[in-house]
Amino acid sequence: MVRVGSTYVVVITTLLLVHVHCLPVDEFDVHSVPLANGAKSGVRMPIVGIGTGGYGPPGETWDDSVAEKAVAEFLSLGGRRIDTSLSYGDQRGIARAVKASKLPRESIFITSKVGGGPPGYNETLQQMDDILEQFGSPYVDLLLIHWPGPRNSSDPECNKGSTESEKARSCRQATWRAMETILQSGKAKAIGVSNFAQNHLQDIIDMNSTLPAVNQVEFQLYWHEFEFVAFCQLHNITFNGYSPLGAADWAPIIHNWPGHNTTMQEPLVQQIAKVHNKSPAQIILRWQWEFGIVVNPRTKSSEHMKENLDIFDFTLSDAELQQMAEISPPKNHPKVTPDPHKYP
Repeated sequence: MVRVGSTYVVVITTLLLVHVHCLPVDEFDVHSVPLANGAKSGVRMPIVGIGTGGYGPPGETWDDSVAEKAVAEFLSLGGRRIDTSLSYGDQRGIARAVKASKLPRESIFITSKVGGGPPGYNETLQQMDDILEQFGSPYVDLLLIHWPGPRNSSDPECNKGSTESEKARSCRQATWRAMETILQSGKAKAIGVSNFAQNHLQDIIDMNSTLPAVNQVEFQLYWHEFEFVAFCQLHNITFNGYSPLGAADWAPIIHNWPGHNTTMQEPLVQQIAKVHNKSPAQIILRWQWEFGIVVNPRTKSSEHMKENLDIFDFTLSDAELQQMAEISPPKNHPKVTPDPHKYP
């Protein structure tokens, strides 16, 4: 997490200059950004999606039927990007919702992921086929490697090297070669990574081949790495923030944040929300989009979905952006999900 200082301010100022050109509206009247690097020509990613990760308050998880209902509602409200993973166990339900919507398949942007950690070459190809079978679709719009570790593949390339760091690097690169094969085959329109820190991305950059179109990383009010956002954008890698609202349904409880408060209960956020006549969630999502970060908040509430999609008719001032970036996070577990920096 970047602390306030001269470098911090410069990075934020730079990011403010980056996002201005990224507001085109496509033929489906959905705000979207063009993808570069490992993406087919013309692929655009809707700025606001819906996350379907298997999380929830204690005792509750998302499953096939819960995801189906949530995605159906999201699509009916004009949402067009769905974020899932083979590991979530909800893709068949999502497929049912997509089919029931009667929307053209090409108007819906579906992201899925392979792994846990990097599966290696052959297992990545197999997992891609499993994903397509569950969706009943010949392609996904975006395929990601879910995590940079742990290294648990039987691929010989994942055990190549004398140190754990060398083996992990070789495994990520073998997995990425499979991702390139998938892109060339047309089974994915774009390829990228998730939870990759800068050193993990460097493994791919060093291949001197295709760069990821997207890096999906936790980014929220209590955990934000602006310098890393700038690094990704410097390489034309779209930064996709997950848990953008800090997993409000469970993180404050599991991590015992003071008063079990959420990012949306921060007094400054609520104050800014009143100024703009918006909800705290809309303020936080707009704050992220001001830096060119696309988001996929997870919700089952129709009202919240409407709010999440309605963040394009106002802007935040530079002062508001800076003030929000300086909000002090909880001292215990400000990050919602595991820290990818622990993987070599």
